[in-house]
Amino acid sequence: MSGAGQPAIQISGLYFAYDRVPILEAVDLRIEELDSLCIVGPNGGGKTTLLKLILGLLEPDRGQVLVRGRQPAEMRLHLGYVPQYSHYDPLFPVTVLDVILMGRLGRRLGGFYRAADRRVARDSLALVGLSHLEHRVFSAISGGQRQRVLIARALACEAEILLLDEPTANIDMETENQLFNLLRELNRTRTIVVVTHDVGFASSFFQRIACVNRRVATHPVAELDGRMIHELYGSDVALIRHDHHCGKKGSDCGV
Repeated sequence: MSGAGQPAIQISGLYFAYDRVPILEAVDLRIEELDSLCIVGPNGGGKTTLLKLILGLLEPDRGQVLVRGRQPAEMRLHLGYVPQYSHYDPLFPVTVLDVILMGRLGRRLGGFYRAADRRVARDSLALVGLSHLEHRVFSAISGGQRQRVLIARALACEAEILLLDEPTANIDMETENQLFNLLRELNRTRTIVVVTHDVGFASSFFQRIACVNRRVATHPVAELDGRMIHELYGSDVALIRHDHHCGKKGSDCGV
């Protein structure tokens, strides 16, 4: 665990460029333990790049990124990552449990999975409510179920910090509601950082919003409004907050 007062993630004076083109500059960001932070911004604004810097997949040109006071590369076993897309061969019959066991690669001893690895994988699958799919072929389950399996894979590495890139992309409202409830439960014991274009989803769940468009500005979610989104995306929008009780009997889902 981190020391008293030490944040889960601390970014200071960060500058990063691709081929000398600035992607992120003058970025300062502090994410506390058990925080829930949503990262929003236009395409090309640097959101996914910021995640990769936190994961240690990229290194800043200037400034620093610390995870619990240490370099990201030293803390990878504490970071669980759920990518926007998971590339897989639909003809390769990998099972749901096989996918989740991949989250144990950094912790297994020798070249084989132990009984303890399989127990953790099954516990992670139970956390996302999909124990009944353990032996199903990964490519044969629905998109929303695959997303939850990938979250289970991130949980299987026993990470205390979860980073998710566009987890609500290409899923229906009912599945989004399930994901909302799952993240809310996981946030009781883990720090949650999510990149999304779904600002309505962000306004329903997260404590803070980080607006990323080369620079980063953070705001309490209650301050998010149409004017702020206009400044970020450069278009007129109306913010409609999601009701994650929609679809339940007696709920009011009018907009």
